[in-house]
Amino acid sequence: MEIELTRIDFDADEYDVRLAVAAVLHGPDLYDPNDPENKGRVPNFEIQMCESPAGRIHNGKAILRVRSTLGRRLLKWNRESEDNNVMVKGRRLKVFNLFKPVPPHVRQGLEKALYIDPERERQRSQIEYQAKLVRPRIAKVQFGVWYKPPNSRSQRRAFSVEYEREFLSNSAAYLNLVYEHKLIHVDIGQRETEEINYMILVKFSSIRKMGIGYDEVGQAFIILDLHTPPSFEQESYNGRAPEGIKRKGRFKTRDRISAIDPLHARIAPYAHHLRILLAEPDELLKFEKICHLAQCEPRPIRVPCVDARGMGFFSDRDLLQVQRWIKTMEWKNAFQIEACLRSGLLTTHDLLVTLQKPIEQAIHYYGSESSEFLRLFSVALKMRKVADEELGDLFARTRSNHAKIKPLRLASGHISCHHVIITPSRVLLEGPYTTQSNRVIRKYQSHDPSLTERFVRVEFRDEDRLAYRWDGDVDGTWFLQQRVGGILRHGFELGGRAFEFLAYSTSALRDHSVWFVSPFRDPVEGYVTSENIRASLGDFSKLLRMPSKYAARIAQAFTATDASVKIHRDQWEEQDDLTNQTDGVETIFTDGVGTISPQLADMIWEAKCKASRRVREHRVKPSAYQFRFLGYKGVVVVDHNLQGIKMRLRESQRKFPVHDIEWAEFEIARSFDYPNPVHLNRPAVMALEDRKVDKETFIALQEKAKASIYLSSDSLENFSQLLTKHSLGGKYHLAFILEQLSKLGLDFKGGTDKKAIEGAFFERLLRFSMNHSLREVKFKARIPVPKSYQLVGVADEGQAYIKEGIASEDEVFTLGPGRIYVCVQDSATEQPTYMKGTCVISRSPVIHPGDVQRVYAVGEPPEDKLCFFRGLKNVVVLPATGERSLASCLAGGDLDGDTYDIYYGNPGLIPQLQTGPAEENKSDPWTLDDEHGDATVEDICDFIVEYINSDVMGLLADRHIIIADQSMDGVFDERCMKLARLCSQAVDYAKNGNPVDIHNNLPKPLIKFKPDWHKAEVTGARELDYYVSERALGYMFRNIKLLDPDRPIEGLPTECPEATAPLKDPISHVLAPLIQRTLDSDTDVDDVEPGAENMNDHMEELHAHYVREMRYICVTHTLVDAPDVRLKEEEVVLGTILANCVQSRWRTDRTYRMKLHAEELVNDIREQIVQTEEIPTPDQLRSGLSRAWEVWAWAQHHRDEEFIESFSLIILGLLLDFLKRLGGLDAWVDKHTDTSTRRSETREVG
Repeated sequence: MEIELTRIDFDADEYDVRLAVAAVLHGPDLYDPNDPENKGRVPNFEIQMCESPAGRIHNGKAILRVRSTLGRRLLKWNRESEDNNVMVKGRRLKVFNLFKPVPPHVRQGLEKALYIDPERERQRSQIEYQAKLVRPRIAKVQFGVWYKPPNSRSQRRAFSVEYEREFLSNSAAYLNLVYEHKLIHVDIGQRETEEINYMILVKFSSIRKMGIGYDEVGQAFIILDLHTPPSFEQESYNGRAPEGIKRKGRFKTRDRISAIDPLHARIAPYAHHLRILLAEPDELLKFEKICHLAQCEPRPIRVPCVDARGMGFFSDRDLLQVQRWIKTMEWKNAFQIEACLRSGLLTTHDLLVTLQKPIEQAIHYYGSESSEFLRLFSVALKMRKVADEELGDLFARTRSNHAKIKPLRLASGHISCHHVIITPSRVLLEGPYTTQSNRVIRKYQSHDPSLTERFVRVEFRDEDRLAYRWDGDVDGTWFLQQRVGGILRHGFELGGRAFEFLAYSTSALRDHSVWFVSPFRDPVEGYVTSENIRASLGDFSKLLRMPSKYAARIAQAFTATDASVKIHRDQWEEQDDLTNQTDGVETIFTDGVGTISPQLADMIWEAKCKASRRVREHRVKPSAYQFRFLGYKGVVVVDHNLQGIKMRLRESQRKFPVHDIEWAEFEIARSFDYPNPVHLNRPAVMALEDRKVDKETFIALQEKAKASIYLSSDSLENFSQLLTKHSLGGKYHLAFILEQLSKLGLDFKGGTDKKAIEGAFFERLLRFSMNHSLREVKFKARIPVPKSYQLVGVADEGQAYIKEGIASEDEVFTLGPGRIYVCVQDSATEQPTYMKGTCVISRSPVIHPGDVQRVYAVGEPPEDKLCFFRGLKNVVVLPATGERSLASCLAGGDLDGDTYDIYYGNPGLIPQLQTGPAEENKSDPWTLDDEHGDATVEDICDFIVEYINSDVMGLLADRHIIIADQSMDGVFDERCMKLARLCSQAVDYAKNGNPVDIHNNLPKPLIKFKPDWHKAEVTGARELDYYVSERALGYMFRNIKLLDPDRPIEGLPTECPEATAPLKDPISHVLAPLIQRTLDSDTDVDDVEPGAENMNDHMEELHAHYVREMRYICVTHTLVDAPDVRLKEEEVVLGTILANCVQSRWRTDRTYRMKLHAEELVNDIREQIVQTEEIPTPDQLRSGLSRAWEVWAWAQHHRDEEFIESFSLIILGLLLDFLKRLGGLDAWVDKHTDTSTRRSETREVG
């Protein structure tokens, strides 16, 4: 209802009135916190001040909008006593019922939105208002690069102005600081004389340093040293859209652009640092003040006059000269040189004047390994400080340090792939990185290994390397069509080679990444182009009217897979799907899953183990594989009823036909040989809480996780468990190493039967692990759930047995609706565990409240019946009966590789409120008009452009969880339910090509403030932008305090004792007698000195090789492309990146690449020390143990070398692995356990 408030003091503003009304409505007379209608929240209301015709801020009146029940209570309370008043600035207000209903959209907000303290809004509004008042006029805008003047003795850098534009004589430009969006905005143009308004936008997060000062003539300047280039936009003063563009929404008025004019477009790919000259010197002080008020980070600092002059480093002539030069060299070398130029590490002057001759000499010296040397030189450039040494000296030092270069040896199924990143203004080059191969590349690699470099990965990203995101009034359509669409359609030239669009994999498309290829001559097929490759993949004739589906089927061939065995046409067949029809709607219970015989499964596993570098000695043989085979995809599960070599696939798995193939390769996309642990996440917590799971249940699980993190510093055993729970250090086998050291009587601190490890490196690893784990718990609510697992879904084939007449219905044990089967086994040495009882099953992402379902696990199947799933491990078997498949009820899942979370043994997580699943989203794929004809590669390119422009899954999921927090109805709010439907559509977008129309359908948040748990992990989050959430996520967020990663853990060693002689440290002291006994050696290995000169040379080369790759990993796989940003050794060992990042997908991608690179390096080092068979003989193990000890001894005599600690960790893992295999560790543990027991008994007797 609406209530009029009168007699308001004219000096009072809206916030004064809101505070006064809140004091009454939220006071003890009117607010009962135990009233179920309030759901624990103080009631919301709205104040609307009435305008004054006299120019005051109001006319003394206001309208109070409030829920009807509360409004009537307020009116009654006001009448009951003269003491019951609403007081504003000491004046009593009159209160009248207007007998008007509240507009529906306002009523929804009042009923469901969270109340926000008006003082918080007042402070924010005041800052925004003051920021708008500071708008200094700009005299000049300059873009350039930093450089060191030749022969300069000064340590200061100079600024080369590569582009300059003046705005006083024939145009205008103004500087704004936009508080809400945390950016500096340069506005260019005059409405009266120009048609286009151009904008330069610099995010606070992209600024490395901001300097302010006055030049030699007293002109004020602002100079921005930037991590990444600014964004550029344009807007027509007349509201016109670019030609051929239909606006996505009526509020879309601005377009993204790559440069502000043609002259700027030429230098933008190379020079992005910004210098702004102000028209009035006095404006600089105002700008400095507002930066501090708006909490701009980094804050501006006063700097002396900067030497700024135009050096012309990137003139057309010099750029052309560089291109002509690099076209004369091998393409891999040209790639590395152009990478340095485009990343700002070198200028054309550096290349043409200083480095051209040295580079040519180096290429002649290194021959086929020249690109490796140039890659290492780029690392040296990134690690160099401008003032450290001259460029020529740096190049010479790099050559002398790398006289011999040995490239990284890759595992089978991996290639070294070059990456091209297309941003709005730049083309960045990275790599080559280790990348898992696919069917297409393997084919041509088998013809000629050098052909792999013809394939490059191209990524389309914003300037900060994150996915494209547009402000609400920015339309990205025109820009993407020009920038992304132009490159996709027309290709690009790089190092003298022309590259053209080839295809993408489905997972890569989500990251806006595609494959390009440079046409080549194949020794078998002759001249090969992208069109030839696509045409050779299969028969797509039935898909040529559906571009998105056509592209998705091509994508199957580009899925990262491992080759395994070849299967003859007689050894596989197609069988019918298990289906059910209810009310004319068909559900497929076996959507995406087929079967294989045990013999074929053994052959596949043997091939997988043989090709893998990882030891799989104690792994459980997988019961299921995710695969690609001809035009089929999905999962196959072992059927013990099949004999010989047999595979049975289903129609739902056939995506396109492939004709006349006698033998075909079974490609493994994933093998499910172990169960993954389940972790909670934010969407799941929100949905479960609204399904009546107690808030305390989540907090209790979080407390357990928090305790395990903090207690990890108590012992090496606890630390090992922490690493396992949070999947850290796996590439270096760190958890295994700590577990074995603990068994050998070593620990962080000395004590009874324990000796202190005295390893500062282990303390740092612990510190980084704790920090990583706490951040995951705080920012993602990623909390381990005990006894719960994430498993791939398969179907119960028992119904197929009955249907085919193998057995009668009474003779087959099958799963009924709402029943599942789960058996998990971590390793072959452990016993399997069967789940039995009520549990919860879900599939991420949980959006709809029905994406979480209660089910019953049946336990071990009975012995007296035929049962398909008897013996299946590390899968979840879903029923093939009922009205609808269980998989489709869980976020629209299927059985082609989807994994499901099973919460078991945690009764508190079982929802008490029953909710049905979301409706199935079945829509026809986007189809071309009849007059268009069949789809071509241009249509696929257009689809990719539209996909990038309409990739809104992250936005929808984020908006969903925010509204759920703000609304009293939580995830059941009608806005959330609408967002759940849109999410379902967005998930299928890549396949069916139907985009989500967010411009007309996206629900808005109930309030502009966000919950406190939504604070990004980046620094500088402003408290005024958030409210304190009372939901479980809010309590969990505030329950975690992060550790300082640079602060040592109290009580643990932070430095290695300098006095300890080599091989006299605690680890060597414990290992030496063990190794001596295991080798049956008479030599005292405790006194081993570095061996023969040739052996020492080999170890030095091995370590130098390790250092080279580690430097590259630390410099390249960072979240920010900046010379002063590098990963730490501990991050590489643990497989984590601790730097702040606003987009988790980007961190995940970079971490994955870093871990893959590190894994290849670790395996390469291990194999260069000792090569063994998959199951080595005792003699091979003893030989490997002896050799590994010699390398360990060498490392202990060179403890001051770079990266020696992680290098030693690899060797330590080898030593402990060989000792364990040879029985040396178990014998030691048994002996000392008996001794410890006898001591304990003696103490008890005493």
